[in-house]
Formats: sequence, structure tokens, C-alpha cells
Amino acid sequence: MRVFSLFFVLLFIVACGSDHKSDYLKPRNLLEYGIPLTIMMPDSVDITKENLVVKEEVTIKSQKPEDYYIRIYFGEAYKSSEEIKAQELKFLKETDIFSKVILNEPSGFIYEVAMDSTLYYYGFRRILVQGGREYIFQAGEGLFTKEKIERMYEATKPQMK
Repeated sequence: MRVFSLFFVLLFIVACGSDHKSDYLKPRNLLEYGIPLTIMMPDSVDITKENLVVKEEVTIKSQKPEDYYIRIYFGEAYKSSEEIKAQELKFLKETDIFSKVILNEPSGFIYEVAMDSTLYYYGFRRILVQGGREYIFQAGEGLFTKEKIERMYEATKPQMK
């Protein structure tokens, strides 16, 4: 009986702690916010749009759990995606807390920041130039784990329908 009870306790812990990645993020089109792209996001999100004079910003933040927070800056493209990516990376490397690039792809990168010698957090940039417009995706404010940043980074890959 004890083994049977222990099995159910372990099953409950695993089920509660599971990431349920396959059903957590769903495709959603952002055209109503001025972004002609579909990305993956949770069902329950708050989406806001602001005009920042030179660019516009859309923020997408999950309600519960609070592990998805993406900012998208967009406007007229004056540079190639490679130039924008290089500029973003240069800016980050000039900060005191930048540690290293974890993943480097043509369309973006994931990076590590070191708050001190034992505390590390992560961020990302994904750059897309399309139709004369530039779109820069990045994590919103927060201290995100590598796993959460990797999930958000993957979620910002434009979905084909």
C-alpha cells in the first residue's frame, strides 16, 4: 500500500511540475496590432500597443503563470537584419552585466547576464526585416531562466500557415 501511495504522490508531483509545452503555447496572429506575423503564445495574455514616436511597441505578457513576457519593437527598416542584430549585440556587450552569447543564429541570439558570480539570467533578441519594416523581439523585464528564455525565443519564430 505504501508503494502504491508513493507512486501517486510522485505522479502528482510530476504532473504539477510538468511544463506542458505542447499545449501551453498556441499560434496567434498579431495583425490587429500592426504586425503581420503569427507567433506562439499562451491563451491568457495581456497585449498592449504603444506608439514610441520613432517606433511602435507591442508587449505580450502571460497572466498566470508569469513566465512569458515579450516586447516587439517595430517600424520602418533602415538597416538589414544583420546590421540590426550586430547593433543589438554590440549594445548588450557594452553593459556591465553582459556575460556571454548562449545561442547565435542568423535571425537572433540568446545571451546570459551575470548579476554576480553566482546569479545568472538570460535574454534574447530576434530580428526580422520584412516588407520594409523591422521587427525586434526581446524578453520583457524580468529575471528569466535559460529554459524560459529558450521557450520565448522559439515562440517568436514566425509561424507559417
